[in-house]
Amino acid sequence: MSIDETVEIERARSQIRALVAEIEQLARTDAAEAEFFRGMLERVLVAMEAVAGLVWLVGENGRVEPICHAGVEHTGIAATPETQAAHGALVQALVQSPTGLLVPPHSELGAGGAVGGTVAANDSALLVIAAPIDRGGVRAGLIEVFHQQNLPDVERGYLTFLEQVSAVAGDYLDRRQLKTLDTQQTALTQVERFSRAVHESLDPVATAFVLANEARRIIGCDRVSVLVRRRRKLRLEAVSGQESVERRASAVQAIEAFVRVVAVAGDPLWHPDPSKELPPQIEEELEHYIDESHATAIAVIPLEKPRPTPVAVARAEAPIGTAPEPIGAIVAEWFSSSSFDAGKRARVDLVAEHGKVAIANALTHTSLPFYGLIDLMGKSRVLTTARNLPRTVLAALSAAAALLALIFIPAELRLEGKGTLEPVHRRDVFAGIDGVVEKLEPGLEHGAGVKQGQLLATLRNTDLEVALTDVLGRKASSEEQLVATRRALLEDKKISADEKTRLSGRAAQLQREIESLEQQRKLYDTKKHDLEVRSPIDGVIVTWQVRDRLTLRPVEKGQSLMSIADKTGPWELEVHMPDDRLGHINRAALVAKQAGRDLTVDYILATDPGTRHYGLVKEIHEQAEVRGEAGNTVLVRVTIDPERHEKEELGAGATVTARIACGKRPLGYVWFHDVLAFIQSQILFRLW
Repeated sequence: MSIDETVEIERARSQIRALVAEIEQLARTDAAEAEFFRGMLERVLVAMEAVAGLVWLVGENGRVEPICHAGVEHTGIAATPETQAAHGALVQALVQSPTGLLVPPHSELGAGGAVGGTVAANDSALLVIAAPIDRGGVRAGLIEVFHQQNLPDVERGYLTFLEQVSAVAGDYLDRRQLKTLDTQQTALTQVERFSRAVHESLDPVATAFVLANEARRIIGCDRVSVLVRRRRKLRLEAVSGQESVERRASAVQAIEAFVRVVAVAGDPLWHPDPSKELPPQIEEELEHYIDESHATAIAVIPLEKPRPTPVAVARAEAPIGTAPEPIGAIVAEWFSSSSFDAGKRARVDLVAEHGKVAIANALTHTSLPFYGLIDLMGKSRVLTTARNLPRTVLAALSAAAALLALIFIPAELRLEGKGTLEPVHRRDVFAGIDGVVEKLEPGLEHGAGVKQGQLLATLRNTDLEVALTDVLGRKASSEEQLVATRRALLEDKKISADEKTRLSGRAAQLQREIESLEQQRKLYDTKKHDLEVRSPIDGVIVTWQVRDRLTLRPVEKGQSLMSIADKTGPWELEVHMPDDRLGHINRAALVAKQAGRDLTVDYILATDPGTRHYGLVKEIHEQAEVRGEAGNTVLVRVTIDPERHEKEELGAGATVTARIACGKRPLGYVWFHDVLAFIQSQILFRLW
């Protein structure tokens, strides 16, 4: 062998090793099967300078199918149906062969080369070089190359090279299978974790929260929202990535309105979906929600209550033709994608299947009778452990003893009300006539003592003065005319009888006018007495800032100017009791009257809260009146003994807090009668 041939052979080997290295590097990438085998076949054909080649893979059903090919049209294997059948039988036989084979042109494979009645033969004019591909010890495919015939040693070299390439392809398939298994295992682990997490809680809100956050990882979307049926309406309970839901937000209201419309239709909604036309009401709500959320793709899956298992269908089968109402809904959103492939739909359906079972179980659990009590008992298992059991028993006995005490121990029912301390003898001083307060007597101030009939103030009435002046003027004029008329009758002797009669009549008329004017003057004088304001009783002025309130002030007839109280006489309490307590008081008053006694009252003064005083109910008014913030109240008058009070405590209008004794009642009723009254009026009454 010459030196040139040796160099050429070494160069060829280097090229082959480089191509094998490229194929190995390609096998270590994440290229798809079609891309890898196409690149591998191209490099093999270049390295071997072959005419054509095919790569065959065994499918799931055991059939051998080509995944890529090159130059097949130059082989003639597809010239006739017979050659196609013979070549197919040849491929099946080569795949089943334990090692690679060289099949000369126009030859049969040999004994046992018939497959399905067809002889496995190479009808082409080219040498067939075949090397099987194994994956994990299992036949996975075949590399088939068509080459020109050559020396036997060269042909065996071709086969050795192709077997090396098939080993690299087998390694690629092994790694791809392992990667697929790892991916599947990861997906199964995620689904298992999701299933376990979504079924951990039986609280609907907690289940919805877990479902929203875990489903987002499984689906691979940007946001998942979960709605749960509450009071026959679907409410948004959880959004992935958010700890709470702000119900007043416009986006929340929009998604609830949108999903409720979709739930009425009962079918899942995938948007965008060019193959399906939406009803107008759904399309309107969809556009409104997209304006709020800016999502490019939305999947809404109504969650129906799972149907009964075949064992329970006979006992719990829904009537024919009735569609179950959705118990919830899942909304998956994408903000950068606008299409749905089979993988996305499958993941959404998987999440929906798990979600409807979890939410249905949670709703069924929380709708059980006495769920709150059962849940509380379940959470309090720690109380029944061996260490805490004695304490639990002691606490239970204490609670039972307290409850029995509240029921069977009697106590005095005392109903509380606010009121004032007032003297029994007190009078308001009224204006007897319209006028202006012209003068107040010296010493007239709060706390000043006055006597009955004492002048307190003087009023001025201009109209009265004008009227009185007019009456006096008219009376004086009439008197002068009467004197002149009488003088004429007495002094003039020459008047006729008719004139004398006329003058006598005129004198009589003037006399009557004078008498009438005198009566008017007396009435006006009486009114002038009304301008003097006097004290109706002996007592003390209890009105503050009398001079500031009355000096030069216009007043009207009947208007109260000041109040005078007799602090030396008896005193009483005016207690304003809320009308919802009047029933207890009236019943207690009736019982006390039948027993010949009065209701007792204990009270304290705001000025001396540390001292308790006592009195007796004197009068209970029959009519309730509205008194500011206290609402409807009934006035109860209580007689007290003023000698039991210090003189400084007896201030008219002093605030008191009084309690009226209404008989014996159970201790629990005495303490909680307001709560019981509220329950009876606001809850039980509305339920009846």
